[in-house]
Amino acid sequence: MNVKYKILLVILAIFLLSMPIISGCTGGLSCAAAISRGWAGGAVSGDTLFVVSMTGKVIAIDANSGKVREPIVQLVTQASGGLSCLPSSCGGQTTSSLVLYASPVVQGEIVYVGGTDGKIYAYSFVDNKLLEDPEWIYPRQGTMSGSIIGGITVDNDTVYFATSDGIIYALNADGLYFEWSHKIDSKIWSAPVVDGNTLYIGCFNKTVYALNTADGTEKWEYKTDGSISSTPVVYDNKVFIGDYDRHFYALDATTGNLVWKFPSGNEVNDNPQNWFWAKPVVLNGIIYAPCLDGKIYALDASTGNLVHAPYVLGDSISSSPVVIGDSIIVATSVASTDVKKQRGKVYIINTTNGSQQELGLPPLEDINAPLFAQGNIVYIHTTKDNLYWIDTAAKDIELKVLLNLSTGE
Repeated sequence: MNVKYKILLVILAIFLLSMPIISGCTGGLSCAAAISRGWAGGAVSGDTLFVVSMTGKVIAIDANSGKVREPIVQLVTQASGGLSCLPSSCGGQTTSSLVLYASPVVQGEIVYVGGTDGKIYAYSFVDNKLLEDPEWIYPRQGTMSGSIIGGITVDNDTVYFATSDGIIYALNADGLYFEWSHKIDSKIWSAPVVDGNTLYIGCFNKTVYALNTADGTEKWEYKTDGSISSTPVVYDNKVFIGDYDRHFYALDATTGNLVWKFPSGNEVNDNPQNWFWAKPVVLNGIIYAPCLDGKIYALDASTGNLVHAPYVLGDSISSSPVVIGDSIIVATSVASTDVKKQRGKVYIINTTNGSQQELGLPPLEDINAPLFAQGNIVYIHTTKDNLYWIDTAAKDIELKVLLNLSTGE
């Protein structure tokens, strides 16, 4: 690794690892301009989109008309809460809008939201309206000791998530009653994935854990070469995950034994040049692993061999892509603290012929939030809090703005 690349990697590391802290406030030291910022995606249930804004709002949107289903729920936190701005230094304010990084999850008529204030909120959605007061909150008194940065998983009437201070929780989905917790001596920014009776998660201590969903006891652990913030994917009895050491792994889902590792040696050509941050996707027996080096690596799920040359998109990929038919829709962002340089792009990759269609956002908009979709429609949440959509089945595909989530217009 040359000196120039080492310097760039250090700069990127400082930037990415500080995002959940520095992105809590904007406007420098001017408290009047302080606004919470997050990078959550969304969920679709029936004909309703559920999204959370960068200013701590939970919003239900009619998927057909694009109109907001009132009311909008505003989440706030106390001055010392989570990773948000500390308004106690801002003219004596005691609350501020809550920073949300975890995408909402919907099961039945309940919308689950996790915040950086160390709480899980469950909102009822009845008669096309979100009830403004939570149906349940966990914990009911006080907060958990860490923030929720990764996502929430709901499986078999149980809510699973991890906090930034290294605790994995399981709550009953009906009432958010505590079932179990598992303490890991590590920071956790990734989301748990449940397959059958096993939960899988990666941590900053360079370890992938497999836990029993019944009681949280450990089944196995595997030590990787680098820290992990990516969420794993389970496919064909294998757990696929990437790390900060620029390696991607396939582990036996039952035993935790290594099946393969990419790259397997010291190959020069097509080696990843940066961290694996976004969640990979699977299509037709091929793992598509997005990397912060601006490439997507297409790996044979059985062998770990490159199926063909990586897809080169140029800018960093921190947003998790989605699969529509035989296409992968992926978003890029510019790895720069200079807002003036930010301009995200959306790519539609046709895996049958390898073609790439590029859709550019307006200047000063970037994409960190995971993409989400229903049918042929893909939704994109940008750093300017705009929610865009594209119809992948249209003859002429173009980005269309749905609304601004901060203003609701």
